[in-house]
Amino acid sequence: MRYFLNFITFISFLALSMTSIAVETPAQTARMQTPTEDSTIYHSTQDNNPLTHSTIETTLIHTDTTSDIKKPPLTLQLAKLQSALDFYENIAKTKKWQTTPKGKLLSFGEIHPHVRLLRNKLVLLGDHPPLECAQVKDELFDIELHEALIRFQTRHGGKADGILGPNTRFHLNVTPYQRVNQLKVNIARITDFSPNTDRFIQVNIPEYRLYLYEHNQQILSMKTIVGKKKRKTPVFNSLVDRIVVNPSWHVPKSIAYKDIIPALKEDPNHLTKMNLKVVTGWGDSKKFIAAEDIDYEKLYTGKNYQRFWEAPSNKNTLGSVKFLTNGPYSVYLHDTSAKRLFNESNRAYSSGCIRLEQPRKLADELMRMTHGWTSSELDAVFKQAKTKQYRLNDPIPLHVTYWTAWVDSKGLTHFRSDIYKRDKYQLSIAQSSD
Repeated sequence: MRYFLNFITFISFLALSMTSIAVETPAQTARMQTPTEDSTIYHSTQDNNPLTHSTIETTLIHTDTTSDIKKPPLTLQLAKLQSALDFYENIAKTKKWQTTPKGKLLSFGEIHPHVRLLRNKLVLLGDHPPLECAQVKDELFDIELHEALIRFQTRHGGKADGILGPNTRFHLNVTPYQRVNQLKVNIARITDFSPNTDRFIQVNIPEYRLYLYEHNQQILSMKTIVGKKKRKTPVFNSLVDRIVVNPSWHVPKSIAYKDIIPALKEDPNHLTKMNLKVVTGWGDSKKFIAAEDIDYEKLYTGKNYQRFWEAPSNKNTLGSVKFLTNGPYSVYLHDTSAKRLFNESNRAYSSGCIRLEQPRKLADELMRMTHGWTSSELDAVFKQAKTKQYRLNDPIPLHVTYWTAWVDSKGLTHFRSDIYKRDKYQLSIAQSSD
C-alpha cells in the first residue's frame, strides 16, 4: 500500500515539476536557507588539511557582514558562506561523514541498501528533511528522496534527474575538509568583489552563467560557454563599450595555428566546410585569396599577411552579435551557431571567449540602458545583412569572476567544480605561507 501511495505522489510531483524541476516552493526555500543546505564539488588532494591561519582566513576575520547595503547580495553571500563554513567544520568534528560507495544506478521506486545511505547523507547535508523513525533503515527510494536528490544535483550544477549515478556519487563524496577549504577561498574572492556602479555584467566562469544588474538588481540571467581547460577564460574586469551586429569573424592567429591549419592540411575542403575564406588587407581594400594560392608562410606573418575570415551570416561562428570590451585580453562575449552545447551541464568548450545563450536579450538591455532604444528599433538592425557597430555612450562594467561557491537570489548556497584548478592553486599558496 505504501509503495502504491508513493507512486501516486510521484505522478503528482511530475505534473508539478514539468515547468521547472528546480523551482523551490516557499516551504522548501525556507528549509534550504539554513546552513545545512550547503554542499560542494571541489577537487583537492588536501583531504585532511583544512586551513587554520591562512591569509584567506585572515581576510575572513576582518570582513564586516552586518552592514545593510543595497547592493547585489554580497553581504548576504558572506554571511551565508560563513554559516556554511561553520556547518562543514562541525561535520568534520562530529565524524558523521561517511563515503557513498560505488554501485548501480538508483532511482525512484527501487529498493537497495545504498538508498538508506543516500537518504542519511542528504539529511546530513540539509537537502532532505529530518527522518521519522520508520525511515532510518528504509531501503525504498521514495518520492521524498527523489525530490531531495534533485535539489542536491541542482545546487551542484549537474543534471537534475533524481538518479543516483557516478557523477552524483562523486559529488556526494567531497569531504567536509574539502568544502571548508573551498568556502574559505570563495569568501576571500567575494570579499574582494566590489562593483563601483549599480549596473554591471557578471560572468561567473565555473557557473557557466552571465548576470546583468541594473540599480543593483538582477534583471537578466543566461547560460554561457567558457574556455576549455587548455584555453582558459581569464578572470578580469573591463568595460563593454561596443556592440557589433551581424559580425564577421577575423580568426585569431592562435586558433588558426591550433585548429584550422592542421585541419586544412588534412582536408583541402576544410575551409569550405567551415564557411571560411582567406583574405589579405582590411576594410574596402580586403582581397580574397583562392584556396590554391594560400601561402602558409604568409599566414599571419608580414605587413599584408594572409588570414582566415568568415563573412557575416546566420551560420557565422560568432552568431548575430558580439560585445567588445576595452579589457587587457582578446576576450569578448558573443552569440554562437553551436546552440546545442547550452544543453550540457559542463560548458567549457570555447577557445577563451564567452558564448551567450541569449545574446539578443543582452543587446536589447544594453542598448536600452545606453541609447534609450526599444527592442523593435534593434529589430531593424538585426534584419539587415550589413555589419553595424554601436559604441555605447556609457560603457557597462564587466566582471569575469571565478566563484565556485556563492549564494543565489533566494539565499541558497551553490557549489561548482574547480574547472581551472584556481581553488587548488590559491589554497596551496595560502598553506605555503602558514
